[in-house]
Amino acid sequence: MGMELYSCDTMVALGNSTKSGNTIFAKNSDRPVTEAQPLVVIPAEEHEEGETVRCTYIEIPQAAHTYQVIGSKPYWIWGFEHGMNEHNVAIGNEAVWAREPEEKENGLLGMDLLRLGLERWSTAYESLHVITGLLETYGQGGNAAVGMEHRYHNSFLIADPKEAWILDTCGRRWVARRVQDTAGISNCYSTGEHWDEESGDVKQYAYDNGWISREVPFDFAKAYSAMSLKHRAAHPRFVRLNKLLRQNAGNITLETIRSIQRDHFEGEILEPRWSPADGLHVSICMHAMTETASKTAAASHVELVPGQTPVWWNAFAVPCMSVFAPYTVFSKLPEVISHAGAAYSKDSAWWQFERLQYAIETDYCRHMSWWRREADQLEQAFRKQTEEGGIPGDEQIRENTERMLQTVRSAYERITADEEASGQPQHQEMNETAKRRAGIL
Repeated sequence: MGMELYSCDTMVALGNSTKSGNTIFAKNSDRPVTEAQPLVVIPAEEHEEGETVRCTYIEIPQAAHTYQVIGSKPYWIWGFEHGMNEHNVAIGNEAVWAREPEEKENGLLGMDLLRLGLERWSTAYESLHVITGLLETYGQGGNAAVGMEHRYHNSFLIADPKEAWILDTCGRRWVARRVQDTAGISNCYSTGEHWDEESGDVKQYAYDNGWISREVPFDFAKAYSAMSLKHRAAHPRFVRLNKLLRQNAGNITLETIRSIQRDHFEGEILEPRWSPADGLHVSICMHAMTETASKTAAASHVELVPGQTPVWWNAFAVPCMSVFAPYTVFSKLPEVISHAGAAYSKDSAWWQFERLQYAIETDYCRHMSWWRREADQLEQAFRKQTEEGGIPGDEQIRENTERMLQTVRSAYERITADEEASGQPQHQEMNETAKRRAGIL
């Protein structure tokens, strides 16, 4: 199926659906196999009149002031897959496919729009309109992958402590709706017959193109969606995600969200002991063992507490095999957290997790039986830190990082030694290109 498996999932639970009464936001970012996605902090800055900013493909006028932001960033792209600003606005985006062809001219990638929305305004509603204004002016265009052609339209979930909005876009057209309680978006349009704001000619354009009859109620998703394999691969995740959110409504915590981010449809379409060896399938926690498929490259979640600096929990690579560690938008991140390139390097936390996860997947059930226990101990220690001491300081983050990466290295060495002792080919399920990038060959 190749890139048809391209996937992401973003979710939000407003205060009326969480145990604490605070908004919780989260995203699993799925990208092409071995595309590194480090975590970065960009400081606030004043800018001169007439200054411009170079995004991934085009240059646009810079704002007079940009806010401090933390974001998960594909190593070669200017923008973010998900992130948060100093005013507790959090945004995640999704690739979606429409009947309307993608723009061929370079414009702003969805990831660029996301970062610009975070840098330029202090509420979810204002960030929504930063994105739509830039979208209408510059369009969304440009190849969003390395080594293959991959263009798409975008959907966004934009949240702050008080409210959240879903923005579905197609070219320079858009519809936006306010979230009422819980909501999850995947790689398919989710706006049906009702929305709160739009770009202006959404219905007329669909009628003119014959995408929907005037004789039936207008449904945006039905009118605009390209019902391709990409859409069909996304829809089961969309249904599962929203089902899990609704089932837990009223009692949702960060632990609830974390378990959803690690979900493989357990108990629904799979055996309880799931393994990647069972075959590729779409899931919220996305695995892939082929060169052209996608997998979860990073995951995050945050509880947006009004008037407080929240903890931004970040995990590198596939969340079921990873560790969520605490940071803040004001953190001075260790270089190993923010550095990653096109291939494995030992000075990149992202690549150390990626390499370990390929090793785990040689015998997922066996290795996970002990690795998950060790990873959970780390997470519990980090959680205890934040419960007792509040947001982590820079020195605490540095110590956490050293401890986390030492645990990762020790686990990798244990699996490698085990494979050598058993005489099994190391990382046999990986393709050759992925092995080279991950530093295994």
